[in-house]
Amino acid sequence: MRDAGLQPPNISGPLDRALAVLRHMAGAQEATATDIAAAAGTSRSTAYRLAERLTSWGFLQLADEPGRWMLGPEALRLGLAVLSRSQVAQVAPELVRHLMELTRETTGVAIPVHDSMVFVHRELGPIPSPATTRVGTTRPMHCTAVGKAWLAGLSGPRLAKVLEYLPLRAYTPATITTAAALGRELAVIRRRGWAVDDGEMSPSLGSCAAAVFGPDGEPVAAVSVWGPRTRITRRLERIGPVVASTAEALTLRLGRSTDRRDPPLHVHGDDSGPATARPPVPVR
Repeated sequence: MRDAGLQPPNISGPLDRALAVLRHMAGAQEATATDIAAAAGTSRSTAYRLAERLTSWGFLQLADEPGRWMLGPEALRLGLAVLSRSQVAQVAPELVRHLMELTRETTGVAIPVHDSMVFVHRELGPIPSPATTRVGTTRPMHCTAVGKAWLAGLSGPRLAKVLEYLPLRAYTPATITTAAALGRELAVIRRRGWAVDDGEMSPSLGSCAAAVFGPDGEPVAAVSVWGPRTRITRRLERIGPVVASTAEALTLRLGRSTDRRDPPLHVHGDDSGPATARPPVPVR
């Protein structure tokens, strides 16, 4: 989420202007020359030159729509270097891998960054999947299982603040595009314990996710299973509890990761003992 307490220095030279643009792009999906000029405090002509220079270095790239830019691979590479040091990325791999083995589907964990979820770890399942999600892939919050799981875990005041700026863009006919409908969906997720994407982001894709909580009780990530829509949706009653169990185990591990005396936690039923109460049976 945005850090309102971090104030940038006054823009006084080319380097400051470039950094101001990158800071702006971190909170925007795309930007026009006008947006870049405003962020850098310069003219449109200078903004064009600045954007071209940043593009040549790989920090920006042209978007699909002419006259618009988005973050490029070099900026994403720097971001991934930071994400790889996050506590979630460090403790999740073993549990996410075990989830993949139980479900035989592709699994991953994502964290919130501004108004999107960013995947910081992925385990490819043995069964083919239409999804191309990789580490560093961003996904909208309102129409993905990881995003809705994270939103559902937020406390009331924090959720209200997020919903003030969260775009509710339609990706498919099944996408939720109103705050009222999203609120009803989040209430269902809280009661059930896991979120579902049934063709909301892509008509061919289905996913299931559950929130991971930090020591303060607020959600910090979401664990997910995804694959072909029909294959996932017909197995949701079996996959859902296993995903929720994995999220609970990761929540416990995050809460204890600062105490080196604690033994490693595993999803219930392995040699180290249970992390939650649900049985660890493979999902068919």
